[in-house]
Amino acid sequence: MLRLRRKDEHILLSLQQKQSLADFSGVHFVHNCLPEYDWQEVTLKAGLCGLTLQSPLFINAITGGTSLAMRVNAALAAVARECGLPMAIGSQKAALEHPGVESTFQVVRRENPDGVIWANLGSYATPAMACEAVRMVNAAAVQIHLNVPQELAMHEGDCRFRGNLERIKEIVRAVNVPVIVKEVGFGIAREQARALAELGVSAIDVGGKGGTNFLAIENRRSRTNISPDILNWGIPTAISLIEVLDAVGGKTDVIAAGGMFSSLNIAKALALGAGAVGLAGRPVYLLLKKGRTALIREIRRIERELRLIMLMTGASNLEQFRRVPLVITGFTARWLGQRGIDTAAFARRKLEV
Repeated sequence: MLRLRRKDEHILLSLQQKQSLADFSGVHFVHNCLPEYDWQEVTLKAGLCGLTLQSPLFINAITGGTSLAMRVNAALAAVARECGLPMAIGSQKAALEHPGVESTFQVVRRENPDGVIWANLGSYATPAMACEAVRMVNAAAVQIHLNVPQELAMHEGDCRFRGNLERIKEIVRAVNVPVIVKEVGFGIAREQARALAELGVSAIDVGGKGGTNFLAIENRRSRTNISPDILNWGIPTAISLIEVLDAVGGKTDVIAAGGMFSSLNIAKALALGAGAVGLAGRPVYLLLKKGRTALIREIRRIERELRLIMLMTGASNLEQFRRVPLVITGFTARWLGQRGIDTAAFARRKLEV
């Protein structure tokens, strides 16, 4: 049961990693000293994959398959229910291979019977597997995760990547729910985002570099002795987000994830154009270190500060927030400039109330 043991090792090793945040230091808000709204008018309602959500936050895919994972999933589902957030479960391949562990995923639906739950599988999945994953938890969408560096670092990793796009295309055609393609911490570039959008996926989760480093975790777990400079592999979340937004041109929903637990960084991601923001590593850390109440309190704090930031830019809702001016500088601006993306266009945006 190597796969199941690995699930627990991922959780425990992630707790030992230094808690890090995505680098959005190159993205700056322009203060609006004359907002035309009152505090009570500011709303966080968001639209994603055809759903109207009360908040742009959601709990992203984490784990499943073991007794520890079941406890984590149950607690996170209770938090999602309390806070009214969608929740994605971890990869369900373990349950497809070992039906006896289905309950470690289905506990999420039991804890949150009316909530928005997303299924999850890797790009190896067949349409039949995806349909079964959706059925298992009565999912409102299915995530297909991409994790090439992680697989390459594992002794038991699956290094067969040929045909991933075709499999995703078949899944989009086969399932009766939206398909979300997500990275797990290494980012998605403009070229691959464009290819995914052309397949008809409903959303792309950039899963950029900045949060939990699964390459480092696998390096430590498998003792593969990867060079330190390679362990820093990936596209930073802010840069990946802008590349993907540029690639899809508003025709596909884009999700920001990867080190997203700062209210200011979350606000920057939403203002750049993200439809929602996924939280993963930090919620598990808070849950296991400080408990469920502390996590709920932290989510409420982030939502309160998001409203504060929106009002300080003159926006009362997320649609307006995506039109406030942003100044992009430093390494972020240089990278995007060399990639042919006009960062000055963000600074020229005008919010008309």
